[in-house]
Amino acid sequence: MNDFLSPLVTAVDGEPRASTVVIASGLGQPHASVIKLVRRHATALDSLGRVGFEIQSFATRGGTQSREVALLNEHQAALLISLMRNTERVVDFKVGLIREFYRMQDELGRREQTLWQQMHALIAKEVESKVRASFGSRLMLERRREIPRFDAERDRLNAQLQPSLLTH
Repeated sequence: MNDFLSPLVTAVDGEPRASTVVIASGLGQPHASVIKLVRRHATALDSLGRVGFEIQSFATRGGTQSREVALLNEHQAALLISLMRNTERVVDFKVGLIREFYRMQDELGRREQTLWQQMHALIAKEVESKVRASFGSRLMLERRREIPRFDAERDRLNAQLQPSLLTH
C-alpha cells in the first residue's frame, strides 16, 4: 500500500473527497479509464451527491498539460471502486481508501467540535460582558468597545461552521 499517492483523501469545502487521480494511481489504472468510468456512471454517482470536477495541470516530458479530475465524496468513491475488478492491489487500495475516509471524517468532526466549543466560549464571554455592564456606566462603556470584537468573532465562527452544517 506504500505506492499509493498520498494523501488518499483531502478535505474540500469541509467534506472529505478523493480525486480520480489518486483513485487511478491506487488502482493501477490510467486516469483516462477512471474518468470514462465516472462519465459512464454519472447518473448513479450524481444520485449520491454532485460530482465535483476541476481542471488540473500536470507536468509531462513534453511540458505542462491539463486534465479533468473528478472529486468524489465517500459514497461516490465507494461506488466507483466497487465497479472495479477485485485484484489484490485493488482490494488493498479499497481498504486504504475506506480507512482514510473514516480518518478524515473523524478529523473534521474534531475540528467542528472545536468550533462549537469556541462559539460557546464566545457566548459565555458576551453574557459575562452584559452582566458586568449592568453594574455601572464605566463597565457599560467597556461593553460597547467589546461588542464589535464579539460580532467579528461570531461572524468568523459562523462562516467556518456554516459550510459544514450544510453537508450533514
